[in-house]
Amino acid sequence: METKIIKGDLIREKIFAGVKAEIAELDKIHNRVPGIAFIGFDGIPLGKYNIPLHVQSAESLGFKVALRLLPETVPYEEVVELIRQLNSDDAINAIVLLQPLPPHLNPIRLISHIDPEKEVEGFHPKNMMSVLIPETGISRYPMCLPAALKEMFRESGINTHPQQEWVFLVDEGFLTNTLTHMIVRTAAAQVVPLDNVLSFVNKDSNNLKEFCHRADYLVVVSKNTEFVQKEWLKPGVCIIDIYSNLVKEVPSKNDPARLVPVIRGGVNLESVLGHAGAILPIPGGLMTVVMGILFRNAVISFKWSLR
Repeated sequence: METKIIKGDLIREKIFAGVKAEIAELDKIHNRVPGIAFIGFDGIPLGKYNIPLHVQSAESLGFKVALRLLPETVPYEEVVELIRQLNSDDAINAIVLLQPLPPHLNPIRLISHIDPEKEVEGFHPKNMMSVLIPETGISRYPMCLPAALKEMFRESGINTHPQQEWVFLVDEGFLTNTLTHMIVRTAAAQVVPLDNVLSFVNKDSNNLKEFCHRADYLVVVSKNTEFVQKEWLKPGVCIIDIYSNLVKEVPSKNDPARLVPVIRGGVNLESVLGHAGAILPIPGGLMTVVMGILFRNAVISFKWSLR
């Protein structure tokens, strides 16, 4: 069996091209461009790669970028005050709290302080609720994670069928974390068809292998790298690997003096080739496209501000 490796790079670049063209057109008409603020934290291992990636990408698309880099030990009240300042800044249309946060900061409490109209990832409780209950009519843009998955499925020609089974394999730490639990549940509600079966399984469950073997779609959200075994999986399964883990840093092949990150998810890509039907891997899969949706939502927020 040939495994389809669904890389997000081409889809992301397609979204980026549309965002860049729209920003240029908005600038021509209004003599203004969307403003996006990133809040990041020093000392978070993956942050030194994740923060520049977001900033440089946003700048290349034409956004006016504000980066607020805070020390890892920053008090909660100081972050809240910064968010309040950004909420009241008319030049800022989108505020992104870059994950992960230092352990002493509660992400859902902080995100709840962001103006829902500027919280473009879909993580604010009000925005998450509007995604779950679209009849409210208050949702301005889609939640990034499920929107990215839908886009990747559509672009890759992956179609769901009645009575298929989705299994979300999640670390206990994510299930007990209010924000990540809400995100996973909300995303699942968006992407899993009503005529499909949906299960959540703790990575440490005694029934883990049984759940994995039933899955037509296996979504893995784990800080445990490459632990999913080929023998657990149904032939032809579609795997969506979500959480990026920094495994180590190695010298760049082009510039040995520069270190580059080695990123892995919960699934070893090589081990499932020829067994899985398709995989959205780490790195280069779903989260690549999530960034594109994030920037597209930031443009939508800007356009709402012009009304």
